[in-house]
Amino acid sequence: MLDEDAITSDSAQCCSYGALPHLPVGPRGRCLHPTGFGTLGYALPAAIGVKSAYPRRQVVALSGDAGLQFTVQELATAAQLGLPLPVVVFDNGGYGEIRGEMNARGDTPVAVDLPRVDLPALCRAYGGGGTHASSPAALADALTRALGTPGPTVITVPEETTT
Repeated sequence: MLDEDAITSDSAQCCSYGALPHLPVGPRGRCLHPTGFGTLGYALPAAIGVKSAYPRRQVVALSGDAGLQFTVQELATAAQLGLPLPVVVFDNGGYGEIRGEMNARGDTPVAVDLPRVDLPALCRAYGGGGTHASSPAALADALTRALGTPGPTVITVPEETTT
């Protein structure tokens, strides 16, 4: 079970419509979510900043697979600092929000699908950890382990699990 300490998120479909409306958020200032102008890539560097400033707080970053790739290299920073930092990544193969809008208009989706990247393996390459969570129970277990492990842990959740 997560404390109501700190959550950072990207302006991603999974965060705006899925996770944030359903997460218990504690005191003011404990949920950092960017607004406006498609600020993808915010979650990971924001989480590193919060965890560095408040090392005793549980900090979790929420992102989509496309959004994380804007600042994925910051996993190296989190690993170097030894920050226990779960990075939960909802994987829908690209820019799901934009893809959905194109489909809703009847347009053919263009430039919204990305090649699948094994993000947990990439995190391991940067010196952290990583795993896939295909069920809510697996996600809870992975979060518990990541909160007690020095360095970042990328936990990917496939789109099928989030629906």
